[in-house]
Formats: sequence, structure tokens, C-alpha cells
Amino acid sequence: MENKQVMIYQTSSEELHLTTCGFEKCSSDHSYGPIVCHYYILHFVLDGQGHFYDNKTHYVINKNQYFLITPGTLVFYRASEENPWTYTWICFNGKAVPDMLRHCHISAESPVQNYSHPDDIRNIIFEMMNYPDETPANECHIQSGLYAIFAKLYESSHASYNALESNDNFYVSQATNYILGNFDPHITVEDIANYLHISRSYLFTLFKKHLNTSPQRFLALSRIRNACELLSNTDLPVSTIANSCGYQDPFAFSRAFKKEMKIAPSDYRQQYNNIRKQSTIHT
Repeated sequence: MENKQVMIYQTSSEELHLTTCGFEKCSSDHSYGPIVCHYYILHFVLDGQGHFYDNKTHYVINKNQYFLITPGTLVFYRASEENPWTYTWICFNGKAVPDMLRHCHISAESPVQNYSHPDDIRNIIFEMMNYPDETPANECHIQSGLYAIFAKLYESSHASYNALESNDNFYVSQATNYILGNFDPHITVEDIANYLHISRSYLFTLFKKHLNTSPQRFLALSRIRNACELLSNTDLPVSTIANSCGYQDPFAFSRAFKKEMKIAPSDYRQQYNNIRKQSTIHT
């Protein structure tokens, strides 16, 4: 087996994508950094020992452990002179990565974890490296390997979903995403229930259980938050903002806004402008 093998392959998934992966049997004088990376890296130590320096913290890493490098963090690592390490690694990024790492109980604050079967990870990475050509089929093989690695880590850490991610609360997550990401100012609770294909009463029960509020109130607060953004960052008339936030009657909007914010919309805008002027003067 070669002492070092590397595959550079940028997969296209926005949720989780590979950048590079590889294997290296390090010499006693091997080191890397200091460097600030722009992606996540996991190193799995197959044998030997090494030293990892992360934000001035020194970790001694042994066989059957793995360590995390996070984007924007200054790091340095080197092999032990007496017993240089052999490791395999993956470089990756994506929107889903922070949550995936959280399920593995590894983070920038706690970057080292135990893993008793690093050869399993090595075998998956070697399998991924059998598909270096950029084809749709090969990308699927590589992505499946990347997810297989996280599946192994999830099993090792006994990962479980929290309340907001559980199947029981799947509808709440979908409903809140629908409300916060919907540009239609006139959506109703009925629209949300229809979107999820559940009854209004069941939606109400789930919101009360998991968010301690009703869908109607969550929707109303979302509209008020949108109004605050428009009042702060635009010169649109209050009546236009009211309609943009789902209120056909400007007076009803003013009452609802004042009930939540304890201040009238026009006064809120004036107060924000005064604060902005003062901050400009001081800078």
C-alpha cells in the first residue's frame, strides 16, 4: 500500500459535499500548518500517535480516535516522533454539516472523539476513491460513502433526534418553515394545515405541545417581525407595509403591532431612525 493516497473530488450537494479524501502513513517529521481551512476535516487515526493544536489547545491523538478541523480555525498538527500516526481523512462542507456533527457529539469546542473501528472508515474511503472520474454515477457512489461514514459515527455516538427533529414534531418543523419562508402575506392557518395534509385541530395540538403557542399566534408574530423589518429598512408607507404583512386594514395592523411591540408602527420607525442617526454620528 502506498504511504499516501489522495482523491480530490468536489461533489455538488448543497447539504453535504465532499472536497477531498485520502490516506497517509506519516513519517516522524510530518506536520501540517499552521493553516486556516475553509472546510471541515475529519481525521481518523488508524495507528500510532500525533499532536493536534487547535486555538492554542494541545491534544495528543492516539489510535482509535478522530479529530475535527472546523472552517476559520487556525490549526497545526504533527506526527509523534516516536510513534508516527497513520490516518485517513475526509474534507467536506454543506448546510447540513453543523447538525450532523452535533449528532456525533463533536464540535470546535470538543474536537476529539473516540472511534473503535477506524478501519471501517478507511475501507469506505478507499471504496470512494475507486470512483475518481466526474460522472453522475460516480458522484452517487461517493455521496453514498460520505453518508455511510456519518452513519457509522451516528451509531458510535448513539445519535438521536431532539424533540424538534422527531417524527412526532415533523409537522411543526415543516409548518414553521412554511410560514417563515412564504412570501404570500395572506396565508392562513387553514392554508398551512392543507399544505401539511393534516387537520387544523391536529396542527393546533402539535404547536401547543412543542412551541407552547398556537399556529395563529405564531403566524401573527411572524407578520409583526416582517413589519419591523420593513419599517426599519424601507420608506414604504405604513398602509403599504400593513398590506404586505397580511393586514388589509391599516388600523387593524396598527392595533396588532402596538399590542405586540408596545409602540405604534410610525413611532417604531422614528425610534429606529433616531438610533441609526446617533450611531452614525458616533462613528
